[in-house]
Amino acid sequence: MSHATIRQRKSPQNWKGFLTSLGVHGILLGLACWIVLASPIAVKPHQDPDLFVTASGSSKPASATQAYTIKNIPRKIQGATRISVNNNNASIALPELTGVSEMMSSSFSMERGMGREGFGQGRGISFGSGMGDSRRLVGKFVMGAAIKAQRVAVYLDCSGSMRPYLEKVTAEIKKEYPDADVFRFDGARVVSLENNIVFGKTFHGDAPRLTEAPTQTIDAELTDDGRQLLSRIRSSCEKGSLGAWIDRLLGEDYDALVVFSDFQDGIRIYEENNKGAPTLIYSDSNYHKVGTVMPVKPWQGKWIDAFTKGATGHGPKLYLFSLQQPPQGLLKACVEASGGDSLSVGWLKSGRPPN
Repeated sequence: MSHATIRQRKSPQNWKGFLTSLGVHGILLGLACWIVLASPIAVKPHQDPDLFVTASGSSKPASATQAYTIKNIPRKIQGATRISVNNNNASIALPELTGVSEMMSSSFSMERGMGREGFGQGRGISFGSGMGDSRRLVGKFVMGAAIKAQRVAVYLDCSGSMRPYLEKVTAEIKKEYPDADVFRFDGARVVSLENNIVFGKTFHGDAPRLTEAPTQTIDAELTDDGRQLLSRIRSSCEKGSLGAWIDRLLGEDYDALVVFSDFQDGIRIYEENNKGAPTLIYSDSNYHKVGTVMPVKPWQGKWIDAFTKGATGHGPKLYLFSLQQPPQGLLKACVEASGGDSLSVGWLKSGRPPN
């Protein structure tokens, strides 16, 4: 048999084997694809986080039912109703005031010096920045208080007992706020007649007989705006002291009102008398006390409302530095309303700041 005949017989067998192999491989490939596509993909179940952060900044284990989004819960705002001043044996009941929180109402009790335990201790004097507010103001530390402001007005009590410390206090304030307007008037009296602060912004009529003294403000150290302001308030504040100064500056463009005093002059309230001079019905002054309960007057609510705006960046904050005794309860209430600060600087007498 020839070679050509053998090749002709083997050719059909080779093609048949090839097609069979191709079919088997195709079946295996299809089976492999089916296995891959039909097999379920294991998905790692979602687990709750071990911790969640509360609005106050604390953390604790979280359960499967707890939400992860922190929501601000609105707090009911109530007006302050009564201020008690135990160290002066007096109290004041204020009408319902818009924007004064219940936290302030509870903080008006003045049983522990300046309203905080450890009055004025452990603060020291440090300088720097921090504590911004809604107006993007930055707090700079002056004698232990972070004063948040760009424009600052200062009231220095220039009575005889305060004069040795005025230059030191001025230097500390000017170090952080070179453009602060520093006003110097005699004493730190807050005096009202009927419904108005004596020599305040809305005062008209005959004032009670008060001690008067010329201002010791240094005009050259004021800004241009400060000099113009002094020309408008000089006479009123020489007669009306601290009360007239606060009442008039509440309407000025300052971010902070700073008061340095021994706060011995106190608050005095007079009523008109048809038979003669006004009658003193209340005084918590160290020099002459009258009555035990401060009468409610419209100007008190106006002050609280004005300083409450300071806490939201729409008015001034109030800062009180006391050399001797805690400020009066109403003044401290204004501090609380504004978000300012009130502290003792009695260490100035020794010249050694606290550590």
